[in-house]
Order: sequence, then structure tokens, then C-alpha cells
Amino acid sequence: MRKIILLNSLILIFIFLTLSTSAWGRSIITGQVVDAETGKPIENAAVYICWTKPAGGPPGLAGTSIVEVAETLTDTEGFFKIPKYWFTEYELTVYKNGYVCWNSQQIFPTYEFRKNFRVKDGMVIKLEHFKEEYSKEKHAIFTTVSSSWSEGVFSEAIKPEREIHEEYILRDINRRK
Repeated sequence: MRKIILLNSLILIFIFLTLSTSAWGRSIITGQVVDAETGKPIENAAVYICWTKPAGGPPGLAGTSIVEVAETLTDTEGFFKIPKYWFTEYELTVYKNGYVCWNSQQIFPTYEFRKNFRVKDGMVIKLEHFKEEYSKEKHAIFTTVSSSWSEGVFSEAIKPEREIHEEYILRDINRRK
């Protein structure tokens, strides 16, 4: 009987720790943003990460809840620090004017799903120069949707992209009238 009580207690403690935010294992990691062609560091690139975890609810309808949103700018050597959680999902987005917005989920301009990327200490993000043949409107949509919860330095950095996105929406509304 005592073994059963002890086993049940350990199971309850494990479940509690697994479901509590503090048990998600937060640490700080570093990365670097560089120019894809030259390999040179990119200063003042905006870095945004949104960590989420499964929300309570029935399977298939549970959704997610935000654990933490972090935003920062790279230093003179292109380095940045962001939080990392274990056992959670994330979306990482990096933006610098004149470059293609980089996202951990999808690749612009094809919207292919990015494969084999993991947030880890020492990661290097390579930004490609924005090409004339790319649609500025599609890039603006890609950039702003990739950072929906941004309210800080990232939001400020993508302001020109947000303006292009809003102009595109207004033109589309006016065309439909």
C-alpha cells in the first residue's frame, strides 16, 4: 500500500513539474547573424522569437499558449542572446532592411517549410540580400505575419514592412469596391 501511495505521489509531482512553466527549462543562448554572401556580421539585425506550449483542452482543439516573446538587436559582431526553453515550440524571425526576412518555419519567397533547423547555442543565421525580382508586398506580408506578437525593437525595425503591408491591403480593398 505504501509503495502505491509513493508511486502515485511521484507521478503527480512529475505531472505538475511537466505542466508548470518553470519546468520548461529556460536558459539563455547566443547566435550570430551574418551576410550570406560575404559571411560578415550584420549589426542591428532585429531578432524575434516566440516560444509556445500546448494549451489545455481536448486533443486537436487545444491550441497553444505563449510562454515568452523576446526581441533584440544584434551587436557590432552580429551576435544576439535569446531565451531557450526545452519541450516547447518556437518561431524565430530575423530581419534587417535590405535583406530577405529569415524565418525558422518558412523560406521566402517560395514559402517552403524550413527543414532541420533547431534553435541552439552558437547558431548562425545567414541573411540573403533582397533581390529586385522579389515582390515587396509579399515580403512585407511574410515579415509582418512572421512576427505577430512583436511589440518592441523588432516591431520598430519592421515598420517600413508593416507600412507596405497596410498599403497593399488598402489598395486591395479599393480594387474590390
